[in-house]
Amino acid sequence: MLLTCHNRREKTKRCLDTLLTDLGPEIRADVIAADSDSDDGTPDMLKEYKNPAGKIILIHVSGKLFWNGGMRVAMSHAAKRRKLYDYVLLVNDDVEFYPGALEALIKRLEDIKADAVAGSTVWHDGRQSYGGVKKSSKYLARFELIPPSEEPVLCDTFNCNCLLVTMECFIAMGNLDRRYVHSMGDYDYGLRMKAKGRIVVNAAAHSGVCDDNDVKGSWRDTGLTRTERLKKKESPGGLPAADWFHFVHKNYSLPAALYHSVTPYVRILLGK
Repeated sequence: MLLTCHNRREKTKRCLDTLLTDLGPEIRADVIAADSDSDDGTPDMLKEYKNPAGKIILIHVSGKLFWNGGMRVAMSHAAKRRKLYDYVLLVNDDVEFYPGALEALIKRLEDIKADAVAGSTVWHDGRQSYGGVKKSSKYLARFELIPPSEEPVLCDTFNCNCLLVTMECFIAMGNLDRRYVHSMGDYDYGLRMKAKGRIVVNAAAHSGVCDDNDVKGSWRDTGLTRTERLKKKESPGGLPAADWFHFVHKNYSLPAALYHSVTPYVRILLGK
C-alpha cells in the first residue's frame, strides 16, 4: 500500500484502520508512506502504528512535494522491494475503506487477468467521487467516471485514490511523470497504461468513501473575485497552467493544449 501524507493525521490513521484491520491472515500488506514535513503528529502516529498485516515503512520527505511528488517517492521505494509483493495498492490517505475492499479488488484483478483495477469511491452522500475513467472526447481532454459494475468495463484512465496494480505492470510502467506537482499525474499514468495496451478495469463495487474536492472555495467558485479565482487556479491544488498544458499536449495535441490553456481564463473573466 503506497500513500503520501501531510498534516492529515486522523484521516491517515482512519485510512489505515479501515483497510488493514479486517484483512485475512493470508494477505500481507506492508505500508510505504512518504510524509512531507507533517508537523501535526502524523510521523509519530505512523511510527507507532500497529499494522496487523505487515510493516509500516515511513519515508521522511523534505519540502512540499504535494501528491505527485510524494507518490513518486513512495513508488520509487516500492520498486526497490519488487520481489516481496505481487501487487501494489496506490491510495489517497483520505479514503475510508469498506470491509473487504482489498480482497474484492484482488479477486476482480485475478478473475479477469487484468493489469490493474481502479477502485471506486463515493461521497458521504453516496455519489461516485473517484474511480475508473473513460474519455468523453477523442480530441479534447474531457472525461467521465465509470461506475462499478459486475460486468467489467475497460478504463481509459483512472484516479489513483484507490488503484490496485500487478507488480509486473507497476515495474513495466515506471514512475509518475515528474513534471506534475500535485494532480494530473494519475490521469497521465492511466493514459500511459492504455497506450501500452495494459488492461485496466473498473471495480465490481465501491471500495470506500472519499469526498471529491468541493467547488466552493476553489478556482471554479463563481462567488469569488476574479483575482481570487486566478490565484487559486495557479496554486498546486488548482489547475496550474504549466501542468495542465503539459498534460494535454502530451496526451492529445498542441491545438488541444492551446485550447484548454485558454478556456479556464475565459471562464474566470466571464464569471462562469
